[in-house]
Parts: sequence; structure tokens; C-alpha cells
Amino acid sequence: MPNTHPPDMVYAAQHIFQNLARYNERANRELFQHLSSLTGRARRRDVGSWFGSMLGMLNHVLICDLNWLRRYRELSPDSPVLRDPQLEPPNLSWDHDLHNNFNDLQEHRTRLDALIRAWFETFPASRYSEVFSYHDSSGTARTAMAAQAFEFLFLHQTHHRGQISQVLDTLGLPNNLADNAAYLE
Repeated sequence: MPNTHPPDMVYAAQHIFQNLARYNERANRELFQHLSSLTGRARRRDVGSWFGSMLGMLNHVLICDLNWLRRYRELSPDSPVLRDPQLEPPNLSWDHDLHNNFNDLQEHRTRLDALIRAWFETFPASRYSEVFSYHDSSGTARTAMAAQAFEFLFLHQTHHRGQISQVLDTLGLPNNLADNAAYLE
């Protein structure tokens, strides 16, 4: 007989985002493990993507995640998670990569994934329907519902991990990134 959760446990949106944060952390960790077997030259080789190389794609996702977490400050200005100094790297820009060194990028990704997980453990689900204002990468003022912006954070990462996975496929390298249900246990 399968294990069941207590009948009063509801699988709510907050659980979904917390699971996505854990899955995201795991998928990124596995992706970086796969990429660590490549040379720096291979990671920096132009693969025909909008961001040039796999290193460029990884930097793009990191920069976007940093900016999304900074945008979420509108929802929770006093959040210790969103006030963490690592969200303020001195060379943060939409115009260039944040890290040229793979190990530095991996370390930053690991720390940022821990912050993302902490954010979804602390932000109350009762506020997911709130609308907040932010500026996009071109400076245009926009609004979004919190939960939709949270979804985008994860969908964007998934999109780019898929691109990198495809590049690894063309190189004949294994890349079965978090493609199992073991994380559900």
C-alpha cells in the first residue's frame, strides 16, 4: 500500500514553489557537474545561441535570477533573503557576463539557488495574488502577479537548461538532468 499524507495536508501553491526551488537547485547542481567535465574552451565555444556559449547562457540565467529576486523586493522590502548582499554583485549588468570563470559562476549559482529556496520557504502563499511593479531589462515599467512572476523564474531556467542539454546532446555527452522522480521522495 502506498504511503499517504495525512488527509488534512493540502498540496497548495506554496508547496509547488518550494518543490520547484528544490528541483531547480538539484537540476542546476547536476548541470554544473556535467559541464565541469568539459574544458573551459568547450564551455566558451559559440554554440549558435542568442547568448553565444554555454557559459554565456549560464551567466544570462544567473543575471536574470538576480534581477528577479531584486524585483521581488517590491513585495517584501524588509526580507532578509532579498537583502542578502550577494544579490548586489559589483559588476551586475545586462550588457556582459557576470563571471568568466566557470568555478566562480558555479559557486555563485549554488549560493543563489539557496537564496531562491529560502525565499520560497519564507514568502507567504496568502500573498501570491498580489500585483507588484518592476522594470524589465530594457527599463520598461511593468506589473505582474507574484505567483506568475515566480512561475517565470523557474520556467526561464528550465528553458535555458534545455538549450544547454541540447548542446550536450550534439556533443554526445550525457546530460539526463534531474530526469527522475527520486526528488519526490
